[in-house]
Amino acid sequence: MIAHNNKIVGEGLTYDDVLLVPAFSEVLPREVNIQSKFTRNITINVPIVSAAMDTVTESRMAIAMAREGGIGVLHKNMTIEEQATKVRKVKRAESGMIIDPVTLPTSATVVDAKNAMREHSIGGIPIVDDNGKLKGIVTNRDLRFEHHNDRPIVEVMTSENLITAPVGTSLKDAEIILQENKIEKLLIVEGDKLEGLITFRDITKVTQKPIANKDSFGRLRVAAAIGVTGDAVDRAEALVNAGVDAIVIDTAHGHTKGVVAVLKEIKAKFPQLEVIVGNIATANAAKYLVEAGADAVKVGIGPGSICTTRVVAGVGFPQFSAVLEVANAIKGSGVPVIADGGIRYTGDIPKALAAGADTVMLGSLLAGT
Repeated sequence: MIAHNNKIVGEGLTYDDVLLVPAFSEVLPREVNIQSKFTRNITINVPIVSAAMDTVTESRMAIAMAREGGIGVLHKNMTIEEQATKVRKVKRAESGMIIDPVTLPTSATVVDAKNAMREHSIGGIPIVDDNGKLKGIVTNRDLRFEHHNDRPIVEVMTSENLITAPVGTSLKDAEIILQENKIEKLLIVEGDKLEGLITFRDITKVTQKPIANKDSFGRLRVAAAIGVTGDAVDRAEALVNAGVDAIVIDTAHGHTKGVVAVLKEIKAKFPQLEVIVGNIATANAAKYLVEAGADAVKVGIGPGSICTTRVVAGVGFPQFSAVLEVANAIKGSGVPVIADGGIRYTGDIPKALAAGADTVMLGSLLAGT
């Protein structure tokens, strides 16, 4: 009996097992601030993250999540280049100033411009020479009635009387320039070299989505998942080059030597990159990952609606208790906790936050949207 008792961990609670006790409050709903930490150095305005599942988060979901103040984690069930392309699509979806706009060389043709506009969902492309000097701009209006696809782009683009502004132009000043000249895109230059692009659409989105989750350049934030075998480091490098804000080392069991080895290798190669590690369910696992350099930990072994870890392997821990234990174990470390899985109802979100989670990751609740 004693041996048996030593193998029983104790009480384990799921979200269905608990309720939050109401208490006196002086705060009105509209005064509530739900801003939280996604990683050590990334703050999000809404503590909700979309799961790295192929039925949940691709570029469209990641864009939608960031616009509403949260963040999406792009799944890894695709090639490295496909995932990097989706990162770039999110980063270019809107921006204060687009610092790496899609451009075409002077040798391009009409069909090149049409394909680029279709691929990147954009309506205008600056034309530059081999030295990055601005030569013109082509917009969808220039191409609307152009049927000769092999026609050189230099014969179609606008090259005279280009409206430009210097680096450092504020969004307010850019808006005035755009309105005065009745144009939608403002080319940002230093001398005659293209440095960026400001669009009227991006300016209006600043007022339409005031709590959007953006980086220091005004671009939407996005995270992406990687594994721990094979191409993990190569994938991380491609994602960094594409502009990803954080990566998630995403495994069924994050409390392993192999996971930490990948974490340390990536942090050594990209010291400024925010790296989240999961999944775990215990205090010891959380401490282990924090000591290894994780910038956030993801909690949840088997609570998800489609997760089979508990059924197949008999491994797991009730989610509310797991979040509570992990949050208490690393309290004061500055490393946020992501509660991943088990969120079946909206009321489970405040329960997870009350247990100590900084953010919650949603899968099934978003899959049908």
